[in-house]
Amino acid sequence: MVPKVIGITGGIASGKSNVSNVIESLGYTVLDCDKITALLSLENMPIYNAIKKEFGEDYFLDDLSLDKKKIAKLIFNNKSEKERLDNITHPIIKKYLKDEINKFDGKLLFIEIPLLYEAKFEDLCDKIICVFLSKKMQVIRLMEREGIDEDYALLKIHSQMDLYMKKSLADYVIDSKGDFSETKSQVIDLIKKIEGEI
Repeated sequence: MVPKVIGITGGIASGKSNVSNVIESLGYTVLDCDKITALLSLENMPIYNAIKKEFGEDYFLDDLSLDKKKIAKLIFNNKSEKERLDNITHPIIKKYLKDEINKFDGKLLFIEIPLLYEAKFEDLCDKIICVFLSKKMQVIRLMEREGIDEDYALLKIHSQMDLYMKKSLADYVIDSKGDFSETKSQVIDLIKKIEGEI
């Protein structure tokens, strides 16, 4: 059986994790791209080895682990270095996801991919959910979550594709401006709709 694959994306602090948690609580499998990237970045794993080969020893700590803060600092305001990193990491992540999809024996599989459109991972998905939040609410939640000021929050938000654009490209939209119970209700209704379309 080839599973139907549903991508979950959105913007930073838009509520993707809440949506994924509800879906998992309903008994479905959700692959988390951030966790997969972290796994593949451990010592001697594919991303770890690719970064060492491309960027050298300077981006590793004394305990041999990847210096994520230094990498983040390198790419945050440097488009060419970000592209350089993406060009070596995205194919590794995509291959891992394809392998997981091929191994999956259920009928419905969800994948949370924050940079789904930016990384051009749409071809992995049959349908895509965008978790949407207005920029004003994004800024407020991001400032609260990370203890940062408004300027830095906006800088982080603007480093990703505009959320209104993601919303327009997606097949389904979850608006997460309300509290968790409102988001949960929307997710439950959407899953029923998706199940009915299989």
